[in-house]
Amino acid sequence: MKWWTWIVAASCLVTAAEAQSVDDVLRKSFTGEIGNGTLDSASGAIEAMLLADPEDDSALAALGVVRFLQSGELLFQNTYRYGGFNLPVQASMLVGAGGVGQNVGFNPEPEAIDYEGFRRVVEEWIAAVALAEEALARVGDEEVKVRLPVGLARFDLNGNGEGEEREQLWRFFVAVQRRFAPRQADADAFEIAFDRGDVAWLRGYCHICMALGEFLLAHDTQDAFERTGHVLFAANETPFEFLKGDRKSFDFGTGVDAADLIAMVHLLNFEVVEAERMARARHHLLETLRLGNEMWRWYDAETDDDREWIPNIHQRETALPNALITPEMRDTWLRALGEGEDLLRGRRVARFWRGDGERGIDVEACFLEPRRFDLVLWIQGSAAAPYLREGEFTSDRLWRDLQSAFDGGFFRYAFWMN
Repeated sequence: MKWWTWIVAASCLVTAAEAQSVDDVLRKSFTGEIGNGTLDSASGAIEAMLLADPEDDSALAALGVVRFLQSGELLFQNTYRYGGFNLPVQASMLVGAGGVGQNVGFNPEPEAIDYEGFRRVVEEWIAAVALAEEALARVGDEEVKVRLPVGLARFDLNGNGEGEEREQLWRFFVAVQRRFAPRQADADAFEIAFDRGDVAWLRGYCHICMALGEFLLAHDTQDAFERTGHVLFAANETPFEFLKGDRKSFDFGTGVDAADLIAMVHLLNFEVVEAERMARARHHLLETLRLGNEMWRWYDAETDDDREWIPNIHQRETALPNALITPEMRDTWLRALGEGEDLLRGRRVARFWRGDGERGIDVEACFLEPRRFDLVLWIQGSAAAPYLREGEFTSDRLWRDLQSAFDGGFFRYAFWMN
């Protein structure tokens, strides 16, 4: 069913029950009482509400969340379309860990994808994320709050137009949050009270995603795609078809030849083909940092305590068990945001790990004056040569303070807090 059909159908349902809140419409959309339980039907129902009141901040916040989920769904669908979950190492992301059946991820008839098709996949993903950010950016109400039954949302992973129970989002929480291992009954009650601070948080995540996409498209990755793309897509078009055969040099039961993984690292060596995309990536990263500060201004001002996604230092009623924030975590995180902005704006330089210590890396110039990206040479240090200059360094203590504040689990928290 086309997106506009969902809007028309949902509009009739919403008009027939005008007293329904956004919370009601979301839950009924996710459970299939409105539409068929897909994210498309959920977005259609919310857009129908916005036809009646385009400035409904709760509906805008809900639409932004659903659109962000749709952007992830689109990425999964394209991965499935081209056989991206056909190898055991990839299918493990869906099988067991998330409780999602392998027959959801395995595509018996994957479509062929060439390098230009791969770039279109990334471009479509960026555009989908931008739609989510656009809706969230329109939210203005300081008191906005939407109860999101996110565990019930269903990813149509295989693109068959149906949201099945085995595709419910709660099953993926097991894969990313081991301490939170819900069952179906728990998922029915799992809600996030999505508030104004969370709007800024999700906007920041949108900009991170767009920055990653722009960085990728700024470079010519065709050689890597043709030589190792079969590790990601079973049906990639390549002049090296023999690499897809069953004979492998170093297969340790994963379905992937270790030689291909080594080649992947070797081929992380890309010419810049669209330099303006690097400038866009920098802009998105700056927006992420700005929104990171904004979200904490909203969080710090909260006086309620209601199923918080990210709590302030006083809140204890969290959506995820024991997901608490200490003053040290908050303050150190804000310091990191400040130093990150200083780097991207060229006010400071990053400490260089080689040489005499007199010069540092001009991170702003890396984005505004991009050169060939070579991961191995960056690790070795010689790729940094064009960007070395004297200047004020970032704090040498920041990394130690972050590790201390987050009890050695900084990266796990960073994934959550963006």
